Amino acid sequence: MDSLEVFCMSSPTAEIKPLKHAADLDLVDRAVNGDDDAVREFQEEYQPMLERVMMSRGVDRVQAQDLVADIIAECFGAGKKGQTRPLLEKFEGRSSLSTWMIRITWNRWLDLKRRDKFRGDLPVYDDEDDRSGDRFDKVEGNDLGENLLDKDLSELMGRSIKKAFDSLDPDVLLMLKLSYLHGISQSVIANMWQCDQTRVSRSLTAAREQIAEVTMQAIKEADPSLELEWEDFHRLCAAGLDV
Repeated sequence: MDSLEVFCMSSPTAEIKPLKHAADLDLVDRAVNGDDDAVREFQEEYQPMLERVMMSRGVDRVQAQDLVADIIAECFGAGKKGQTRPLLEKFEGRSSLSTWMIRITWNRWLDLKRRDKFRGDLPVYDDEDDRSGDRFDKVEGNDLGENLLDKDLSELMGRSIKKAFDSLDPDVLLMLKLSYLHGISQSVIANMWQCDQTRVSRSLTAAREQIAEVTMQAIKEADPSLELEWEDFHRLCAAGLDV
């Protein structure tokens, strides 16, 4: 069992994933139906997060802000051609809302780059049926890539969290594995170490904080241009980190 699996299984979100999706569906339903608090909560949480994720992928700040602003507007039915079906109505809760929003935003960016790359070199069709739809959609994307996470970013995140786990005291790392991988209670662990249960609880809490701190520090040292927060790391892991 590697360190990433320990992290994922120890994360509270992994244990309550169905409930999290239900909460996301509730937020979306209230926001689409005009609940001001829900709309504000959605915008305040997802707009800055999406901007940071896009910039962490190398997108210019202004371009990221413009793109995300368009996506957020479309979530509530405001399109360039006037009112459209709110994008949020398409959310079905099959994944977390954060993962769904990241994928939509990144796919939109890939589509824009594909359009720029092939602009002025679009296919021409003689058959009337072939001219239906968007001609850009008939052009292959080639080397732009379809994965949400590119190899370099995945490897950086994997190396960073491994470094964080390697920094832990061996006894604390063992406590983490016993607690989060094997489901052994803190009272039993305390008996194994012949210590007070509060010491075990403090050790586990401190370990999680150390993992977050060391991971983000390693990422920042490796690439100072990445504007990534710990919450974004969580969401990117859920979106498909492969190490």
